[in-house]
Amino acid sequence: MPDDSPPHGLPADIVRVDEGLVCGDEQPYFPAQLGEPQFAAHDAHCRHYYTLLPRFRRVVTEWIAITVEATSDHLRFRWDGNDLIVTDDDALHDATDPTSGPARERLRPDADGRYAFPTWEWNIPDVALDSLDEDTCAALALLTHDAPQPVDALIRYVTKNAHPAPDPQTLRIIRHRHRTTANPPTASVRDTESEETHDE
Repeated sequence: MPDDSPPHGLPADIVRVDEGLVCGDEQPYFPAQLGEPQFAAHDAHCRHYYTLLPRFRRVVTEWIAITVEATSDHLRFRWDGNDLIVTDDDALHDATDPTSGPARERLRPDADGRYAFPTWEWNIPDVALDSLDEDTCAALALLTHDAPQPVDALIRYVTKNAHPAPDPQTLRIIRHRHRTTANPPTASVRDTESEETHDE
């Protein structure tokens, strides 16, 4: 008989059975599928180190973009249909040409409709249900759905757990802008393979 218990130990109404929680530095937890381990490096003692690249559903990707844009002084996000355009104002598109403009990265959904941020570092937190507060549980429960409502719980969650703490109204403005421009006419955005470098 198959074991349908969540591998992360959290109930399925908080995190989907096939997902776990990840977070960036000083950012909220977000649910993701964790891919196969990828070799990253080895040390002088020949120990191998691996990374897991989390893959996020569209709605979770939207909330990651909203959160990071509200807390970053150099990253901006824009939806171009199903693609997410990440603009890094601190990095140049062409590192050798100071007139090249900011670096842009186009993130496309994979065959399962999930998004990855291949140049970002993610942590797998060691969490248990009894360590999650009420607002976190409510927000994560909403993110098990593909159209989470009401967004007030998500706004509270991000405001409480992101650093620096964003203004709730700023989160609403960014969210509204992302929603409004989710399907604009096709724009000419140069794709980059640079290693530099959300609703309802």
